[in-house]
Amino acid sequence: MKRITPFAIGLLMCLPLLRAADEPQGKPATPDKAELEKKFGQTMSHARLIGFYSTTGQEGPPKQDEYTMGEVHKGEGDKWVFNASLQFGKQVMNVPLEIPVLWAGDTPVISVTDMTIPGMGTYTARVMISGDHYAGTWSSAKHGGYMWGRIDQIPAKTSNPNEQKK
Repeated sequence: MKRITPFAIGLLMCLPLLRAADEPQGKPATPDKAELEKKFGQTMSHARLIGFYSTTGQEGPPKQDEYTMGEVHKGEGDKWVFNASLQFGKQVMNVPLEIPVLWAGDTPVISVTDMTIPGMGTYTARVMISGDHYAGTWSSAKHGGYMWGRIDQIPAKTSNPNEQKK
């Protein structure tokens, strides 16, 4: 018969403590929805989304894409008002867009389905915002693809033009 050594007894006694150390110590704190919405509004307001888009079925590198936002604020329900400057080709339009934003846990997802933008077309898109980046899918009546990039804050205008050139 094998003898149990004092070392083995000590090890057996410590196993429950080691197991407890590996278990999560409660659920991580998730910010409340008001806090998440405030952060989303700050991230998107006075920001420039700079990135790329691709079109499914078209060869070649992705094309550059840019969207400029003015004030972005929560509207009713899941809707947010994006005061956006949209450029498609040489056409630039400043429009307030009422856009649904849904939440996947703590992650905002811009979610439009068959949304018509006057003079530009009808679009469906799902665009996830994560920190200072965005990524998603888009489609229109004739084509669709992917979009991705970063979100840069537009510096506030100052009275001294030299301060803006940093």
